[in-house]
Amino acid sequence: MTSLIFTSILTAFTVIVVIVTAFRAFNLFLQQSKKISAQQNQIAALSAGAVGLDKRVLQFEQALNKMKEHQNTIDVGIAPTHNYEQAVRLARKGMDSNQLMDNCNLSAEEAHLISRLHGAETNSSSLH
Repeated sequence: MTSLIFTSILTAFTVIVVIVTAFRAFNLFLQQSKKISAQQNQIAALSAGAVGLDKRVLQFEQALNKMKEHQNTIDVGIAPTHNYEQAVRLARKGMDSNQLMDNCNLSAEEAHLISRLHGAETNSSSLH
């Protein structure tokens, strides 16, 4: 009979140990499930933010490309600037038409006209 009592106590103790171990494992499972769920929510939020950010970056790139194209169109449409005032001053100081073309970005005709109208050796009789 003592062996039956001993076996019953040992079996009860084993059942208690198994139940406590199972309870601890279940609690650990619950904690890990909560952590995994929280991390999944964080990943989902980060992914949603990344998608939104990606869309904004794409919009900025498209706007930048439009501005570049617009700037290129403007650059192509603008003729080179001429500095006529400086050309007149230089012509009055005696600079010839070739030098005016080089220094003031003028065509040959423009430089020749400014040189004739405002050149240092121009007098009123040579214009008629």
